[in-house]
Amino acid sequence: MGKLKTLQTQVQEAIEKGIATVEEQHKAIANKSFDYVEKVEAEAKSYSVKTLRDLHNDTVNGLYEAVRAFNKRLGEVTGDLLAKVEKEEVAAEAEAKPAAKKAAKKPVAKKEEAEAEATA
Repeated sequence: MGKLKTLQTQVQEAIEKGIATVEEQHKAIANKSFDYVEKVEAEAKSYSVKTLRDLHNDTVNGLYEAVRAFNKRLGEVTGDLLAKVEKEEVAAEAEAKPAAKKAAKKPVAKKEEAEAEATA
């Protein structure tokens, strides 16, 4: 169970980093937008609404490309971790089966011994 808890913690930490990254980028985009608005206010003739929209859209596209790349990497890391956990579970199950078979055979052997003693 400890390994699954570790996995959960790692996934939560990765998501938290992703949230922090998105928040940071969102604030950066907003700051750029406000910076452009301030420039427009100061130099209204040098910026058009289309230019501001294009700059905004370029920045937003970059942000979401980064978030998608983060999500892809998170999926890869999580997949690797889950594969390790599954491999360990399969190995543990394989080790448990011989022990269960031995335990199942012992009562049969004792029963046969008891029957042999009873008939003797």
